Amino acid sequence: MRKFSLQDQVFILISWALMSMYSVAEHEFFLQSENHNWDEARNHCQVCFKDLVTVTPGNTQSIARNLTSDSWIGLRKNFDPSSNSTSNSTSNSSMPWTRWANGDPLAFQNWYPGWPVFKSSFPRRDCCSCSCTCPAMRAPTMTSFTTYTDFTTPDLMNFTGSGEGTTENWMNVTSFTDVTDQPVTDVTDNAEIIAECVRSPMVLPDVPDPDENYIEDSCVAMLSYGSWVEKNCSDLLPFICYEEHFVCQADVANVTAVSAVLTWPAGPGAISHYRVEVRGDKNWTASMNNFTYGLTDLTPGSRYSVQVFPVKCDRDLNSQEVFFYTIPSKVENLTVTMVTETSVFLSWDKPAGNADFYYVEFQGNRTCSDMVEKEVHGLRPGSSYTFTVITGVSNRLSEALNITTHTKPGKVTSLNVTENTRESLLLTWKPPEGSVTAFFVVAKNDSNYTFIENKVTCNASQVQQEVNVTTLPMGTNITLSVTALANHIRGDSVTISNYTAPGPISNLVLETTSESLNANWSPSAGNYPSFKVELRMNGTDDLVIERPSTPEARFTGLKTAAEYIVKVYSVIGHLVSSPVEGSKFTKPRQPTHVSVSNFNETQITFQWKAPPNIVNAKYLVNLNSKFWGQSLTGNVDNKTSYTFDNLKSGTIYDFQVRTMADQDLSPPLCMSHQTEPQLREIGLSMLCSSSEPLHCANENTRKLIFEQLQEHFNRTLEGGVFWKLETRESEHTAE
Repeated sequence: MRKFSLQDQVFILISWALMSMYSVAEHEFFLQSENHNWDEARNHCQVCFKDLVTVTPGNTQSIARNLTSDSWIGLRKNFDPSSNSTSNSTSNSSMPWTRWANGDPLAFQNWYPGWPVFKSSFPRRDCCSCSCTCPAMRAPTMTSFTTYTDFTTPDLMNFTGSGEGTTENWMNVTSFTDVTDQPVTDVTDNAEIIAECVRSPMVLPDVPDPDENYIEDSCVAMLSYGSWVEKNCSDLLPFICYEEHFVCQADVANVTAVSAVLTWPAGPGAISHYRVEVRGDKNWTASMNNFTYGLTDLTPGSRYSVQVFPVKCDRDLNSQEVFFYTIPSKVENLTVTMVTETSVFLSWDKPAGNADFYYVEFQGNRTCSDMVEKEVHGLRPGSSYTFTVITGVSNRLSEALNITTHTKPGKVTSLNVTENTRESLLLTWKPPEGSVTAFFVVAKNDSNYTFIENKVTCNASQVQQEVNVTTLPMGTNITLSVTALANHIRGDSVTISNYTAPGPISNLVLETTSESLNANWSPSAGNYPSFKVELRMNGTDDLVIERPSTPEARFTGLKTAAEYIVKVYSVIGHLVSSPVEGSKFTKPRQPTHVSVSNFNETQITFQWKAPPNIVNAKYLVNLNSKFWGQSLTGNVDNKTSYTFDNLKSGTIYDFQVRTMADQDLSPPLCMSHQTEPQLREIGLSMLCSSSEPLHCANENTRKLIFEQLQEHFNRTLEGGVFWKLETRESEHTAE
């Protein structure tokens, strides 16, 4: 591989650094297959394109992809673009390969290995032979010194040879790649003479010419795989031209229904002529040498596309396709086919030419139609309108055609019923826009029975009109209609249905269990399709609503021992009667798991568990002592324990706890417990006498007496207090 000099290496590094400093406009590339020398190729590119191609990292692959042979590119060794010369010339620059043919700096290189070839600094070897008389040879001695082998191309700029025609010119170089130590033969002054030199001719070594591939004024060709090589600029090769991307953009002006004017800018370089292509319902092509063309005999409302192709060296440059529409013709025979209080139905005939849609305009409003008819909504009843119809195609509009007509009286708005009583309804409405002189009011029931049919004069000073419809049945659905009148022309009626107010229910009866509530009542006179029942636990915000169609309601899953408030309404439509209210407690449930948590000589603390599904628990507790005749009672709120004080020691007490709900009590939960006894000893002495000898000393007699005493105390104390009977016997001597 050829090794570049230091100067060449620096130049390549600088060139790569410049790559990021230059940007190139969008280019198009054209491979020319005919063979020319470099000057002819450049001249052809400048005439028919921009110039010979400038290669960059971004386009080198796309250019090489289409190559099949070596081709000229826009790079010459010694070239001055500012001279605009295509002949051999030397650049004023001290460095070759500095500019492309179009003047761009050389910011990218892609040389094939060994290229470019620089001129050698070795002198020429022109002598053929010479002769000399050699001295006697001495016996050689072996020594060792460093020599250099397997070197690549030497640095020709640092050549240190001793003179022309000497063999040292190819050896004494300053740059090598491999260095080894090898033994060589040396001759010293002290060596023994072993031979004599004889007179003979000297043969020069066969050294190749280092400038064999050097070209003084070379041009660059790209190989089919993208690398560059030098060639004589006079060689005949295909070449690659480039041209900056150009699109001819035409402009259409002065468009009418049947004509338009087309203009365009001048193309780059030597343009021979411009080809104009028109496509639409009519297609044609024209050749022009100026920059304007008049289009005539077009069809109204038609779409046309035009393209202008600059022709350069029999080649079409790029052209942008431009679309435009001719102005459409106006509609014909515009008529009104139907009128209502808020709309007008228009129709017309399709105009000559083409039409995509139609605009209908009135009082600053615009609506669109794709048919030859249109119903216009949102008009004021009894008012005069002028309608304008315009043909449209894309963004082109035709001349306008007008027609004037009137609407009929409109419908009343905001018809509403308020102040519903058991016998009357207040009917209110707003008059329609336009001319209104009176209103026609009718009230009927579901059986089409008419209660009222009156004509009401319009009060122009009031925005809202009203009439009070009376003598109506209670709880009845009434249908009311209002029709506007204007100059004896009746508009369309507006209808509303509403109910007279219902009466309240009566005889509300509530029944409860521990978790449910049943409500029954009697409805009032009238037609009542449904009721509303509200259930709320007292003291909470929880609300349950039922809407039964019969006069009864049942609520389950309720809290035990809780007070519930019930309200019942009669419901007809959106009307609700005044409520009838009642309250009832659910039945209480018995507490569970009673026990004693603490006791002493004077106190006992009882505890229990609340019944399930209870919120606000209230309990009644009671403690009794049969022995002492003592009875204690207490109330407990939201607690499940109670302590009784001031009790008798060693006394058995009977405890009861009940859940309370209003006046209802649950079954009692009972248990008995004894206070801690305070022991006292009482002695009884008994003397046994018997007529029978030794009868009192009999064991059975003593046992019988003890059992009688035990029975006596049981009967006397009745198990109400703690006691224990023990015997202590003593012996006495009878006298």
